[in-house]
Amino acid sequence: MRVLRTNCGGNQRWRRSLFILLGALCLGSSSASAVNFPVSGTITVNGNAGALPAGGVFGPSSYDAASGAIALGAFSFPQATTSFSSTLGLIVVTYQLSQTNMSSGQVASDGVAALTDATMKLQVIQVTISGFPVPVGTCVFQPIDVALTGTGSAAGLDLSDSGFVIPPVAPTDCGGYGTTINNAIAGSNNSIQMHLAGDFTPPAASDTIFANGFDPAGGL
Repeated sequence: MRVLRTNCGGNQRWRRSLFILLGALCLGSSSASAVNFPVSGTITVNGNAGALPAGGVFGPSSYDAASGAIALGAFSFPQATTSFSSTLGLIVVTYQLSQTNMSSGQVASDGVAALTDATMKLQVIQVTISGFPVPVGTCVFQPIDVALTGTGSAAGLDLSDSGFVIPPVAPTDCGGYGTTINNAIAGSNNSIQMHLAGDFTPPAASDTIFANGFDPAGGL
């Protein structure tokens, strides 16, 4: 699809949103089959880096190689365990990361890719402090807004967000251990890198909406 060039500037987030929206409109006519794309990578929470839980997926979604559009899907991960040091001793947390909305996206002809913002939640399932289990009750960190951008290729979709915020829970949450668990999890020193396994070969330049990153292609 050929789109005429405009000279409008706009901020990067607006242009990124338009980039993805137009790609989603292209996908409306696609007959691609929906699949769950396997997800791997790393996540840093409050400065502590670790692998994303094994077995994560993005889907059910699909990729239209003709337009570069990525259909709506959601990230989901199985339960995983991580640990943090604190003044009370070693805190071991069993948690589950999931997406509460759905995201679509776009791969441009130059390989630049992006998804619409993913709203995530991190639910703490179980906690031990210095080896002793503590009752945590309701312990959910949300909303966690993640803006994923990167590149797409035949080897997969590589996306990242170098800085997102995990909001704190109330001190009375998490069985009254809200402040302690906040110290381990909440904050802005967070990042994520994801690899979605699959063929995300960029579309031909004549079929895409954006040819140079998030800049309009074509010409008036």
